[in-house]
Amino acid sequence: MNKFNVRVYGIWIKSDKILLSHENIDGYAMTKFPGGGLEFGEGALDCLKREFMEELGVKISQAKLVHVSEKYIPSAFKKNEQVIAVHYLVDSDDSILNYENIQDTAVGESNLLSFKWHKLNPSLIDDLSFEMDKEAFVKI
Repeated sequence: MNKFNVRVYGIWIKSDKILLSHENIDGYAMTKFPGGGLEFGEGALDCLKREFMEELGVKISQAKLVHVSEKYIPSAFKKNEQVIAVHYLVDSDDSILNYENIQDTAVGESNLLSFKWHKLNPSLIDDLSFEMDKEAFVKI
């Protein structure tokens, strides 16, 4: 390991539903919380706000820190990177503008994103692809 990759995610719960991101990077399918990578010169909350605007077209109105990864997490995409995940419980007064989009990535050709509201229940933990998201899910 010689690099850290800081990822910042938002857990958005509305009524009895939670928003999940279903993504596919070059055939690697995953279900996770919306968010993405911290860019140089950016704070974690600034990153989260940027990611929600880019991916969903919404402005975050509230954010509360709920989880920072406490275990070693190797990157699923880059063998020389360790992931540090930061999760916020978020809210927005906006409606989602983009339920589906395609973004270029640093690790593959493109990322196909699809966002869906799921009924909030404990069994959703099994749908999450990454241990860091599962750790955050149990804290909400």
